[in-house]
This record gives sequence, C-alpha cells and structure tokens, in this order.
Amino acid sequence: MSWLIKNNKLQKEFSFKSQTELAIFMLKIAQYADEVSHHPDIQIYKCSFINIELFTHETNTISEKDYQLAKFIDTAY
Repeated sequence: MSWLIKNNKLQKEFSFKSQTELAIFMLKIAQYADEVSHHPDIQIYKCSFINIELFTHETNTISEKDYQLAKFIDTAY
C-alpha cells in the first residue's frame, strides 16, 4: 500500500499483531526521526493500528524530508 496525499500531507495506515509489535515499530520511527530532526504525526487506534501523517510543519507542505521519512518507515515496517 502506498502513501496517500490528503490535505497536503502524506498519510498511511499500518496494522500490527500486538501492541508490543506496534510499540517497537514506533520506537524505530522515533529514533530515526530524532536523528534527522523531522518528526511524524502518529495516531494510535484500536490498540493495534496507527495512522501516520507526514508534512513539513514549517511550510505546511510535503517536502523531500517527508518522502525520505516515508521511505524509512516503509523499510522499517
């Protein structure tokens, strides 16, 4: 499943078999986001699903940083 562009943001939903699996995935994203100083918006729901939105907050648009972060997230998943 590819990333959707909605409301000037890259968006994608991910599902997991357990809360632990979800937490490990989010930790990978958080560590990478801290390294590159570019952070996603993540919403957890139904305890095993997350929705991720990527956009550059300074410009309120999608930038190359967002595409790079999306690629990392897809690889980590």
